[in-house]
Amino acid sequence: MGRRAGGDGMIRMIGGEMPAFTEVRPPAGGVLYGYLLDRLPPGADVLVAGPHAGDLVEALAARATVTCLLRAQPDAIELDGRGVSVQCGTISKLTDVERYDVVVALDGLDRLCSPEGPQYDWSETLQALKRTLRPGGLLLLAVENELGVHRLVDPGPATAARDDAAWQPLGEFDTKPGHPSRLAARLAAAGLTVDWLGAAWPLPDAPALIATPNALEDGPVDALAAMAASAVARAYEKRSVLSDPRRLAAAAVRGGLGAELAAAWLVVAYRAPRPTMVLDLPPALIAPVLLGGESVVEAGPDGEGRWTPLPAGRLLEELLLGAALRHDLPGLRRLLTGWMAALPHATADNVLVDHDRFAPLNPAAPESADPLRRFGQTLLGGAYPHPWPAVTDLDTLTAILRGAAGPDGTPRPAAADVSPAPDSRREHEEQIRALHRQLADAASQVQWYEDELAKRDDQLADALIKIEAFSGHLSYRVARLGFRAARTARNHLRKGK
Repeated sequence: MGRRAGGDGMIRMIGGEMPAFTEVRPPAGGVLYGYLLDRLPPGADVLVAGPHAGDLVEALAARATVTCLLRAQPDAIELDGRGVSVQCGTISKLTDVERYDVVVALDGLDRLCSPEGPQYDWSETLQALKRTLRPGGLLLLAVENELGVHRLVDPGPATAARDDAAWQPLGEFDTKPGHPSRLAARLAAAGLTVDWLGAAWPLPDAPALIATPNALEDGPVDALAAMAASAVARAYEKRSVLSDPRRLAAAAVRGGLGAELAAAWLVVAYRAPRPTMVLDLPPALIAPVLLGGESVVEAGPDGEGRWTPLPAGRLLEELLLGAALRHDLPGLRRLLTGWMAALPHATADNVLVDHDRFAPLNPAAPESADPLRRFGQTLLGGAYPHPWPAVTDLDTLTAILRGAAGPDGTPRPAAADVSPAPDSRREHEEQIRALHRQLADAASQVQWYEDELAKRDDQLADALIKIEAFSGHLSYRVARLGFRAARTARNHLRKGK
């Protein structure tokens, strides 16, 4: 154990530090985590446990006394250069007891142990952090959900060692709680009371949407489902996945499983007694990237029960896909016509439909050169059944969609407009199955034509045999002479007229 002078701060080597190791996975960060840290009481003694984005730590250090706990010595040296005090080592060597007003662990508890010390499980790590809290202290903790949508669509297993930091990749075999209610119970058993709990989408390290289980259950489900799908779409743009996470996220929120299948849970808990100054957080926090604007949106019900400022309605893309699956041509025409009349350059995944009103989910989202073509890509790329099964190419399907949308307000493609949808393997499999069905149908038709040709060949062979058999007989030659004489007489009669 010792001290190492660095920049304006000081690094304290507490033991178990990793001198030649640097964290590979991104640290916890993003605008919503920054929003939470900005609401911590000024002047508090804060322990930031685990890797967190440097801008978040710097902003917090400007208004509080901050100490960071890191296991990677190069990362500790870099943070020390920013003027932040750092304790470098494994958590089992942390000796601070009841020292801090706030403990921040938004990166979770997985990256606090090093190979140079005992490997604490989730509960043991939580107890080690709780010991550093003063009575009445606050804990900000993020817990990754091993059964979240981000895990369900991941092509690789959670137990695979993907980098040097994963020397014990436990995945779903970890001891961390796997449900919000069990998380609250485990914290209560450790002597911590949950004051606020939210489900985070789309990724644990940088969420864009955080909503309480009650908000996901009783709030504006369609709007929250649309924002969860939008957040997931941005996070998985053109990434290889097992299945389209946009559909899973929206279906989970609409089906009442938004909290259970979220990427992570964020908890604000305190050590008894209840602190006089707690974080007053709304039911839902939305990053500006989802709704436009420059600041975090705080969403919740007003005095009359209306949720503001969330837009009302369901995502147009989901309504169009549902109508296509049901072969509801009148419904498709109504949606396409209303869409092109109201928002002809907005993509279907950025439009909310509330009865006959079409409104953008994010007014600041870039416009599309040809949103109908984008929706056609979604239909074909996702292998969704639609009312025009004979159409298998994008140009023809786009032309049909334009015709269904009507002549007014229908844009023409001005440039290449490629859909940034995730690269889903399940949709690829369905496309392959559709191609197999088409090939099987084509092979069946070819076989039918071959059978018909063989039948016609047999009939023609029989006719030739009969002709050959009759052509050598006297009666056949007499009949041919009579036929010629009759034809000649007919011709003379015609000329005589």
